[in-house]
Amino acid sequence: MPKKKKPGPNIWWRLFISLEIIIAVWLICEVVLRIVVEMPLQTDFYSSIPPQAVLQRQAEVGIRTTQGPGWAHLGWIADPAGETYVIETGEGALWYPVHTVEYGSCLLRESEGSGSYRVLAVSKNTGKKRLISKVDVHIPESTTPPVYRPVIAGEWQRLFQPIDSGYYVNDHAIYRDAGGRWRLAGITSKTDGDYNQEKYFATAVSQDMPPAGVMQESVPIADFSELAWAPHVISEQGTWHMFWSPHRLEHMTSKDGVSWGSRDTVMPAPYHKFFRDGMVIKVAGGQWLLYTTARGLFFSQVDVYQSFDLTYWQYIGTALLTGWGSERNSPFASTESPFVMEYKGRYYLSVTYNNDTFFWNGLLLPFKIWLGRESYNDTLVFSSDNPYDFGSYKGNGDAPTLVARLRTHAPEYIYVPEKDAWYITTCGWPWIASLTAGEVAIASLQWEALPQSEK
Repeated sequence: MPKKKKPGPNIWWRLFISLEIIIAVWLICEVVLRIVVEMPLQTDFYSSIPPQAVLQRQAEVGIRTTQGPGWAHLGWIADPAGETYVIETGEGALWYPVHTVEYGSCLLRESEGSGSYRVLAVSKNTGKKRLISKVDVHIPESTTPPVYRPVIAGEWQRLFQPIDSGYYVNDHAIYRDAGGRWRLAGITSKTDGDYNQEKYFATAVSQDMPPAGVMQESVPIADFSELAWAPHVISEQGTWHMFWSPHRLEHMTSKDGVSWGSRDTVMPAPYHKFFRDGMVIKVAGGQWLLYTTARGLFFSQVDVYQSFDLTYWQYIGTALLTGWGSERNSPFASTESPFVMEYKGRYYLSVTYNNDTFFWNGLLLPFKIWLGRESYNDTLVFSSDNPYDFGSYKGNGDAPTLVARLRTHAPEYIYVPEKDAWYITTCGWPWIASLTAGEVAIASLQWEALPQSEK
């Protein structure tokens, strides 16, 4: 009986060459897709502050502080292209450095102590130092408030689906107008989810939240014949501010939360590409933070910008990093729909973790093909003692600040003070959403204290 021949060296060589070709093709497709989707996007550190206005704005703003148990934050206007910043503490003639930073932000911890601090601008060209301002800082004593996790505590109930202005609602905002009525504004189009046709917001209104039935459709807004994604609304001293994206920050105001004025592009180009889904919170008098979807060189992240007037914004850092081990790092960024809230002394950052990593997902999306349909509803919630830093996510096995994983898409978290009750929403494109059929739905939300072993 003839002996079976062993594979010769030529077979192994051909297999090796074939494997090399497959890897090379895969890498080429990854690189080409990322170049193509990035090419039209512009970035600029100064965003809404012209470089020539930085010195004047530095003098006007000085140093602004916020604080919480065990921490304090210093904020100022920065010029990272021309300066670095040295933070010193001391008094009289005795000052010593504690931090050197590039942006207009420094988070101090209790170990660094309360006292006088000053910020020096150091020219990158000459090394000359210039005092921006100094300030007395009080860092409250640290406490250990319980860490909570949000839990969806009821069935999803239909909240709103447009009929006249569109056929669905994706990322949306829920807020109260001057009359105390609840309002919704959200992404829509007269398609089943063509993101290139999403150029205005469907709106709805109800007296209560949640209403006995559904919210009633009202007149669409923000129709400027350009992409209009992910609105967010806050009110400040009798003025309502609406922000939206993508790729730049748009803004318009209202005196009642119903009728809106003209659009103003307050951030023509962000610091990182794939900027979208902006969400704003007030952290102190005259101080706001803007959280946005973003992507670094490869990994997805949530960026944070600061403003002292809701008009001028500057990037100050990354609120959430992802890294090796994280499951999704799309060319378009995967950390979508950031939402930050404070609950019983701690801050919680929610992100919908969408858009898988490799090039074929980006190629399939225009054809309405989504691999792993349930991933559309994967929302992660992270906890922090401050609103500036929520740590990093490197997969379930390396996520020290992750407290919850919720089955929802692009949620709003709503507190209704009259009921002392929390609610959560979900939404999405009809062709992919598995929790809804294009409507916004709402459910009760509860907060559960984490066992000590899980903190």
